[in-house]
Amino acid sequence: MGHTYAISGLVGKRSEMAGLVEHHQKEIERLRQGLYQIDAAIRIFDPTYRIRSIKATEYRRYSRIFKKGECYRLCLESLRCADDVLSTTLITEIIMHKKKLTHDQQSTITDSVNNSLRFAERRGIVKRVGMDGISIRWKLAE
Repeated sequence: MGHTYAISGLVGKRSEMAGLVEHHQKEIERLRQGLYQIDAAIRIFDPTYRIRSIKATEYRRYSRIFKKGECYRLCLESLRCADDVLSTTLITEIIMHKKKLTHDQQSTITDSVNNSLRFAERRGIVKRVGMDGISIRWKLAE
């Protein structure tokens, strides 16, 4: 009898996941039908075209908050204007203030800032200089 709460929670979670699987299977079928239609259109123009030679491009989910490269530029601009090192949290707040964004978008913006700073780190433009709680502290590379 002691497991009823645990089982109830697991049953609810399983039901939720099964619903997601069903939803995504319907979406896959819709996309597959779209592919068949595009393949048919290609064959109309060129019946000998090798459709299987077309490679799928990687799907990337982009934030609609920033234009392409905008978050990266804003991160670097924030670091250039700073007299000292900045944490990811502080850079996020600076960008949110500049773009007049609401705090309900903070999680998405923080993810974009983290990705932009890691990309800049790989290119040797910024360096990690420690931690500020759970937030990484950054500075421009010398």
